[in-house]
Amino acid sequence: MKKTLLAGICLSIMSIMILPAVTSAAYDTQDYTPQNSNVNSDIAYQMKPSEIVELYPMSAEEIKAIVHVIPQCPVTIDGVLYKAEDISLFDGQRLHFTTDKKGNLYAFTDAEKMEELLEKEYGYTFEISSPSSKKVSILYMDWLYGEPKLDCSPGQQFLTLDGLWDNSISSAQIGPDASVTLWDYPGLTGDSITLYAGLNYSALTFQGFNDRASSIS
Repeated sequence: MKKTLLAGICLSIMSIMILPAVTSAAYDTQDYTPQNSNVNSDIAYQMKPSEIVELYPMSAEEIKAIVHVIPQCPVTIDGVLYKAEDISLFDGQRLHFTTDKKGNLYAFTDAEKMEELLEKEYGYTFEISSPSSKKVSILYMDWLYGEPKLDCSPGQQFLTLDGLWDNSISSAQIGPDASVTLWDYPGLTGDSITLYAGLNYSALTFQGFNDRASSIS
């Protein structure tokens, strides 16, 4: 669903973009699941994006080649509010996105600063609140939770989204026990967006992350 949205409808739709998560659903056993995934069902802590950045470094040449997708709404980058199109000023740098409780979009050149916002806004420390509950997050290929869908357990990583799911995630319902971070490139590299636990994201185009994810943590 790659449509150009009018800027005038942005704020009105943003108000319904993030809603309490749906925690029960019937899952189709025929849903496609990428093979390159890793999950420990007993894990009580998930890796922070800043830890992943350290574990999976990018070369200077790879970072320099980054060109950001323009989101549908303004974005606060490193504490300064920018027009959506001004995100291009940060081409050649990695950005780590998230949202606050009102749905406002934030980005940081330092993943640790993004984590500080999550902790300040939600009290979130990347501990998985109920590791044995197995309440999954659900990622969808279309806006407004349009199937097919991909289940993601707390603490699960997809180092590479192959074939069907690569650059295909467009909306998400995040389970109550853990956040989900989408990464622009395979191997948990490139830009990232951390989707907070317990929230729904009906159209990731608003955050500039529609059809972009190539790996998940």
